[in-house]
Amino acid sequence: MKLKLLLGSFFLFAFVSANAYEVNGDLEVKWTGYKTEKKVPVSGTFNEIKLDISKNENFEDFLKSAKVKINTLTFDSGLEVRNKSIITTLFSLKSSEEIRGVIKNVNTSSKTLILNLTMNEVKKDVFLSYEVKNGMIIAKGLIDILDYSLDESFAKFAKECFIPHQGKSYSEVNIEFVLPFKN
Repeated sequence: MKLKLLLGSFFLFAFVSANAYEVNGDLEVKWTGYKTEKKVPVSGTFNEIKLDISKNENFEDFLKSAKVKINTLTFDSGLEVRNKSIITTLFSLKSSEEIRGVIKNVNTSSKTLILNLTMNEVKKDVFLSYEVKNGMIIAKGLIDILDYSLDESFAKFAKECFIPHQGKSYSEVNIEFVLPFKN
């Protein structure tokens, strides 16, 4: 009898554990900024992204356990001169060397979430829409750099990039997070 109970408990635990949500790869972060009057997109990522997320049986709790830290000094646009320009202007403040994010709320019916994003020690809630596709959670939204008290840094960036941007730099940036998972 004890053996049956023990085996039953083991299989129940194995079944429940097999249905838990967990990370299945690296978090990808993509940003897209815009330049010129034609709003030409420029995209890239950051090379140092740290994710702390807990395995959970509940999808919402799985996502809400996520904590992300991004080293802005690893900014990567695919063009070294652009990387240097953005790091030395936009992210030049010591307080803007790290971006932190935590998910505050997940609404599975509307497929939206609220990301509390801290940049330059300013915290703002960012509303993102998400979809689940091919074992990945893809969340997208929009931030405005000026909402993070980076007005002076952005002005330096716009001035430095005046000619290549044909006099127009945008403070709005599309953000996208791709999280591979399994359950």
